Amino acid sequence: MTPALVLTAIAPVMAILALGFWAGKQGIFNPEQARGLSTFALHFALPAALFLSMAQLDHRLLLQQGPMMVIMLIGYSAYFLIAYLFLRALKLPALRATLLGYTVSSTAVPIYGLTVLVPIFGTQIGTGVVGLAALVTNLAQVSVVIFMLQEAAASAAGNDGGKPGFVRVIGDAVMNPLVWCPMAGTLFSAFGLHLPPMINTALNPLDVCAAGVAIFACGLILAGYKLHMTSRTVFFGTLASLIVQPLLFFAVIKLWGIGTMMAKATFVAAAMPTGTPSALFAQQYKDSEAEIASIMLLTTIAMLVTLPASLFLSGYL
Repeated sequence: MTPALVLTAIAPVMAILALGFWAGKQGIFNPEQARGLSTFALHFALPAALFLSMAQLDHRLLLQQGPMMVIMLIGYSAYFLIAYLFLRALKLPALRATLLGYTVSSTAVPIYGLTVLVPIFGTQIGTGVVGLAALVTNLAQVSVVIFMLQEAAASAAGNDGGKPGFVRVIGDAVMNPLVWCPMAGTLFSAFGLHLPPMINTALNPLDVCAAGVAIFACGLILAGYKLHMTSRTVFFGTLASLIVQPLLFFAVIKLWGIGTMMAKATFVAAAMPTGTPSALFAQQYKDSEAEIASIMLLTTIAMLVTLPASLFLSGYL
């Protein structure tokens, strides 16, 4: 893996993110426009890109990825619950513990993955990891987080009747385009079906712009927050996201004895920044906004170090 290839994978993310951050700071996009662009990216462009990538994935490769889905469940969903319980043991309120626990366990793979992983691992492996990560995290992590946030907020307000039903929250998660689009694409691939050329042609423009729009929107979101870079919460949250979580992925993959390229790409993906929804949730519930935005920014900048380091370590899997 040459340094030039790694730089080629990281450079577009940093350049587009910086451009979005600058545009936000300059007021070129107001908050409503930034939210609109983020909605377009997360509900239209990225789902279309993930549908196409999963539908075109080699079905033989897909059917071998049961272990990778279990590893992602452990590395993302179980790690969130562990982080949440640890923070609750430190006497943090349920709402803050949920927000920070999700922040350190979430991932930007669905947003940055196509730009970073495809140049390094190729289209089949790169898009496969991104699609599986989007499927697992949205269905088995984000849905649980939404349920816990709504429950914590209702309890804090003394409104027990406002607590949501878990089945309804899961149903809402399934209806999220970032879940059902890769799921639909997965079914196409699993049954060996081929997309009609007309569908591929119709969705291709969304596929082409998905990664760039999503990364630019992340920059706009970050520009809207005051950052607390010296906070202890930010320091330990960044370490938990950049060091503890990738080490958990490495340990599980190593113990499982899987040395495939898909396993290596899954480990490298674990070293990516925290996910954008963490900042959106903090904004929605008006708690820990500055700390979470700071963790998101630091983990993104640190990708300049963590990505090459994870690529080096992946050689030992």
